[in-house]
Amino acid sequence: SRNCTVSIQMNIKSLVNAWKYMCPRCRSGPMFTKPFDIGNPLSMHSNCSHCNQSFEPEPGYYYGAMFISYGLSVFILLPLALLLVFYFKVSVNAAMGIIILLGILTFFRLLRFSRALWIHIMVKFNPKLKK
Repeated sequence: SRNCTVSIQMNIKSLVNAWKYMCPRCRSGPMFTKPFDIGNPLSMHSNCSHCNQSFEPEPGYYYGAMFISYGLSVFILLPLALLLVFYFKVSVNAAMGIIILLGILTFFRLLRFSRALWIHIMVKFNPKLKK
């Protein structure tokens, strides 16, 4: 029971750090460059400034993040569309317009989060490297 609680807490911390775009190994260094550049939304540092973890371990590494991004988008937008149409009785065209607008507004955030989540799944946290 204690191991399960510790595991859940570690997974929640990984999700929070992925949401903040922090390095998965040390949870200290930022993954993406700042300020946000709309022309290059996936501009990442090549390595962590704190622990030197590579953020691009191999070519095509983030291919799986595409599926995470798609799944998150469907998980968020599809129930919202169904709620608009069947509960609030909004027309299908109006609901699609709202969903497309929300998709555009959340696109970059979900895109970056899916990359951060993908590397957090693959790279193990090392508490000795934390500040």
